[in-house]
Amino acid sequence: MKKIIFAAICAGLFSIATICAQAQDAATPDGSQAQEGAAVGDQKKWYNAFGGSFVPPTTAKEFWSQVSPFATIGVNITLNTESKLKSAPSPAAFSLAFGAIWPNKAFLSFQPRLAFWTGYYLWDGKNALPAEVENRTVLALNFMLDLPAVATFRFSKFQAEAGMGLGILARAALLANGVSEGDSGASGSAGGDKSEIQKWFWGNARFLYLEFLGGWEWNFTPRIAAGFELRYYLPIGSLTTGRGLDASIIALGAKLIF
Repeated sequence: MKKIIFAAICAGLFSIATICAQAQDAATPDGSQAQEGAAVGDQKKWYNAFGGSFVPPTTAKEFWSQVSPFATIGVNITLNTESKLKSAPSPAAFSLAFGAIWPNKAFLSFQPRLAFWTGYYLWDGKNALPAEVENRTVLALNFMLDLPAVATFRFSKFQAEAGMGLGILARAALLANGVSEGDSGASGSAGGDKSEIQKWFWGNARFLYLEFLGGWEWNFTPRIAAGFELRYYLPIGSLTTGRGLDASIIALGAKLIF
């Protein structure tokens, strides 16, 4: 299990390190103007070879000019492979997210994003399972931090994206509306179930995902674009505990870059 988790973390960090390494390699040591000019020329050739026009920023103003914020709105579907007799079917939840693209004109970019959605869960004595409203124990607040590296293929009027990285899912369990601490539960009380669910969320790397994404956007102006994206989150925790693809997440949404 430790090897799989280590490999997942390495894959996510490698995608981030690729961006940072390119920017760092572009920096030139102190030297003659001729050497600096040659280095800058090599940088431009390197980045243009990948279809971008990225030049490492030297000031905060230049850095922010290379950042494009974006927002997404859509639906997250969480796969539930447990029996539907004691849990809900795979739930679909409305999600809202905000992120940023840097550098915004390069072929390869870093696109961190924070997404939010909610859902109901119950405790069956072993696992936290999605619940229908009448069987709910807790309301889960879900915050997914995406850390992907993304390749952007640009055309005259539209662009296509493909990427992968690491997803970190932070969840907070709150007693659902209408449920009291002393109500009956699998652990003895609803309050006990809430504590077990919260521990389950953070145990056995259930917060860790490998993320794969694709998208398409229409370019309205040089900075504004809008389109659709599809993300798939592979659950490292479920794989390492023998639950297969349970808790996989499929996210489909509309994306606005501005």
